[in-house]
Amino acid sequence: MLGADFAWRQFYPGKAKIVQIDIDPTHLGRRHPVTKGVVGDVKATLEALLPKLNERSDSSFRTAYLGRYAKYKEAEKEKIVAGRDGSIPGSYLTRVISQHAAKDALFTADDGTPAAWAYRHIEANGQRRIFASLLHGTMANGMPSSIGLQKSQPDRQVVCLAGDGGISMLFGDLMTIVQQELPIKIAVFDNGKLGFVEIEQKAEGMLDTFTKLKNPNFAEVARAMGLWGRTVCKADQLEGAVKLWLSQPGPALLHVHVNPMQLVMPPFMTVEPAVGMALYSARAVLHGRGDDVWEMVKENFL
Repeated sequence: MLGADFAWRQFYPGKAKIVQIDIDPTHLGRRHPVTKGVVGDVKATLEALLPKLNERSDSSFRTAYLGRYAKYKEAEKEKIVAGRDGSIPGSYLTRVISQHAAKDALFTADDGTPAAWAYRHIEANGQRRIFASLLHGTMANGMPSSIGLQKSQPDRQVVCLAGDGGISMLFGDLMTIVQQELPIKIAVFDNGKLGFVEIEQKAEGMLDTFTKLKNPNFAEVARAMGLWGRTVCKADQLEGAVKLWLSQPGPALLHVHVNPMQLVMPPFMTVEPAVGMALYSARAVLHGRGDDVWEMVKENFL
């Protein structure tokens, strides 16, 4: 493992010895016991190590997992479609963006579902790059990353996949994008989940109601700041809007209402996640959220 803090032991070869190289000694063996831990710069360590290694010809492990991945990707293509009611799943939005973005585009994504959809559904071709934090608890990293990338790579298309929470934190960065004349293309995956923040309203000292905060129209916000902006709510409008958005010569924001009930499903289901989902559903029903559970089941399983 080279400069990686890879947590998922179940994806390693069963009998493999694990050698971990990292500049930070606290990362060695942090996720799983290692056979050999080496503190050092990865490049310098490999330059010293490669002349001492004998090349191996057995590629059976790699071949097996490439086949498994290809099978998974093929199965996923059949699922990435518009919602039955004309709604827009986040995965479908990402696939449409991937189809029409430049072949050497640079993609950034807020951690959460935008990053999950980006790494699953942006087609890699050897020229594109995808950037996300991938650290637990990170928020709103997509747009700042896109600013840095566009400044350093002015001739390449930069596409930012932002969540509604992330974009709301960084309205000031929209002004920076306009002031710096950066032609960044921002897609807002608005699943309405920013509204989980609730305000207590009290009347005569008694708890009255909870009022949920609602998202603004992000396209209108963008236009007020000098960007091109458009909102899309229905799947039959999506492809044309994506093409128009990506063709803009300057900064542009596409505000898309995505299906809030779409889950990030694992490639295969094991017992533990299934039990966890059952417990979550039972608690939700007991707390009067049976309609939400039913919508989630229809969207992801029926």
